[in-house]
Parts: sequence; structure tokens; C-alpha cells
Amino acid sequence: MTALVVLIFIGIWILIIHGISYLIVKYLVPEGRRVRWYFGLLIFFMFGTFADEFLDQYQKREMCKPENLLIFDPEKVRGKTVVLRKTSKNLHKIDPTLTNTITFDWEDVKTQKLLITYKKIIFRGGWISRLIGGVKSQPITHRGTCGPIQPIAQLRNNYSVKFIYK
Repeated sequence: MTALVVLIFIGIWILIIHGISYLIVKYLVPEGRRVRWYFGLLIFFMFGTFADEFLDQYQKREMCKPENLLIFDPEKVRGKTVVLRKTSKNLHKIDPTLTNTITFDWEDVKTQKLLITYKKIIFRGGWISRLIGGVKSQPITHRGTCGPIQPIAQLRNNYSVKFIYK
């Protein structure tokens, strides 16, 4: 069933880019060069949009590097007692066009300075998948999550950080 929906969508998309290419060529290109420009634009729109669907995985790989997910200064957190910042207790920065990002900010109990930030990022396919099925449906190409692996245990064991939960 999903394959049928994808084929229908691709057919509609070809009609749309045909119309866009035709209108651009009709009004902006001199008459002798219209055929070359039309096919050039058609190929650009077709492969450019589908390339975006598959190439965004490289962007996601860059976002999921460990240094982007668990952010802290080892010298400042060593031996500290931290508490979850109230402003970020249930903070969900939601961007349905790319991801859902859940951010946790931990601050020093005494100074209320931000010491630790860690993120969990949830991916839901490329933009074509979301356009076909909406934000709540399963993506066609790829989905996944990334986040630090056991960040609290890592900080507790390696840096003697004490966590307080309120």
C-alpha cells in the first residue's frame, strides 16, 4: 500500500514540476533555448528534491556527534551537585519539519549556573515522507533517535556528579 502511495505521489510530483518548468521556460527563456532549459529544469527539480530526501542523513549524522549531544566542561562539573533546571523540566523543542529535540539542562544547586546540557534527537524521515504521510505517520525512508548513552551514569561515575531530582 505504501508503494502505491509513493508511486501516486511521484506521478503528481512529476506533473507539478512539469508545470513549474514549463512556466519558467515560457516566460523567462528566449524561444531558441526553451527545450534545453525545460529538460534541464525538469531534471534539476526531479533529482534535487529526491536527493534532499536521502542526503539529509549526512546532516543527521553530523547532528548526532557525541560532542553535540552531551555538553559540559569536565573541570566545572567534577564533584558538583546538580538539579534539573525548572525551565527545561519538560522542555520539548519541537520542529516537525526536521526533528523532535528533547533538551535537559542541569544547573549547580548552589550557584544556579548551567553545567550540563544533554539532548535526545528524534528523526522522522525526509521532507517528502512527511509531506506524504504527515508528521504522525511512519516515515518511508528513515527514522531513528540519537542521544548520549547513559549520560547520568557516565557523569556520576567519571566526574562524581550528584544528581538531585525534584
